[in-house]
Amino acid sequence: AHASSSTPLPEEDRLQVFFLLYDSSAEDINFLKSLEREKEAFDKLIDHQKRMPTIMPTFNNFSTQEMQQACGGVGGSYAGGTLPLSMDTRTGGGGKQKSSKERRDIAVDVREFRAALPSILHQGGMRLAPATLTVGDFILSNVHCVERKSISDLFGSFANGRLYDQTESMAKYYKCPCVLIEFDPDKNFALQNSNELGGEIRSDSIGSKLTLLTMCFPKLRLLWARSPHETLKIFKKLKRNHQEVDVDKAVEIGNNETLDGLLLGENGCNNEDEDNDGANDAAKNMLLRLPGVNAHNARKIMNECDSIASLSIKSREELRRIAGPVAGQKLFTFFRKSDF
Repeated sequence: AHASSSTPLPEEDRLQVFFLLYDSSAEDINFLKSLEREKEAFDKLIDHQKRMPTIMPTFNNFSTQEMQQACGGVGGSYAGGTLPLSMDTRTGGGGKQKSSKERRDIAVDVREFRAALPSILHQGGMRLAPATLTVGDFILSNVHCVERKSISDLFGSFANGRLYDQTESMAKYYKCPCVLIEFDPDKNFALQNSNELGGEIRSDSIGSKLTLLTMCFPKLRLLWARSPHETLKIFKKLKRNHQEVDVDKAVEIGNNETLDGLLLGENGCNNEDEDNDGANDAAKNMLLRLPGVNAHNARKIMNECDSIASLSIKSREELRRIAGPVAGQKLFTFFRKSDF
């Protein structure tokens, strides 16, 4: 029986497969396109494998960076060693770690609620504090400030230079500024085609622009997510081991720069005499840093008071009338403090 099974069948008895296809038809075109897509997919996989970073080996479920940090190494921190990259594994009790309370508070700019990300963050258990933020879109902690960019917004921000200004403001006030690039789940997870990548800096390359941006701001961190659900996971990891965000402080950050422009006269210059420019600038800078002073009441305070001294002797009722109930009370308490 074995000999008969190994004997080749006659040619007329062998199975034959025929592929019928109309020449120059829609079926022919679709078949050729499917072959082309399959070839491009394999080419991208091969190219991606060449560019993939080397995977670090892990031991006992701890990464190499965590082991270096546990042994006193320098590989477990970022931002100049001021921020921990991961939790220290040097714990007593047989290596058991106490589970810390999950951080959930996030300050969100009110303009971001037009996107889907805030609702997904809320569904994921995060506590959102809507606020009008001058710097950043999402404030995760007192060190993490995130500017969210969709793909189209990213290209537009590079074209008009807005992203550079936003990054400059974030780097000025936060230790770890971040730019979140949020991709469309229905499109390719790539900023540009692999054949457009090269070793030279080009003005029309988005990769070159991101490289130059990170060179100008070494503290900047680039985050990318395929979908808002991935962004939720990233935010939870970033908030780990950091204090909750101070919403009031996040709102005040950057307001003074806005006030500098608002307190200028028409046509961008002061209306005072040139001889008093130095004194006016000093008094204006001091006024901008008083508690309770904001973009809505600073101009009115300058119209009502000739100097900081005249403002300091105002009564509680006068300060409330000039600056508002809450801001007036803050100014009254500040000026009446005895422990200067």
